[in-house]
Amino acid sequence: MKLVLKILALPVLFLVKVICILGNLLTNIVSYVIGLLLLIIGGSAIYCVVKALWQSLAILVVLGIATIAAVFLLVWVVMKVENIRDSLGAFIRS
Repeated sequence: MKLVLKILALPVLFLVKVICILGNLLTNIVSYVIGLLLLIIGGSAIYCVVKALWQSLAILVVLGIATIAAVFLLVWVVMKVENIRDSLGAFIRS
């Protein structure tokens, strides 16, 4: 019975490994884009402080926090998928 489960877990393990690779690739690519976006948001925030545009500054702060939260969420999902991959690999090797 355990051999049947191991055989059925192989395609799932392959799919999870593909998701891990794509997630890591996406995280690396998104970090460059997010860095540029945060640089633009930071420059705009400085402009808003100088011109006393407080509502625009509040919007920019929320955008900056949302951007950072999105990156952390992406990394968290990739780490969870990697944990699943490691657990499946350990089950297949057992």
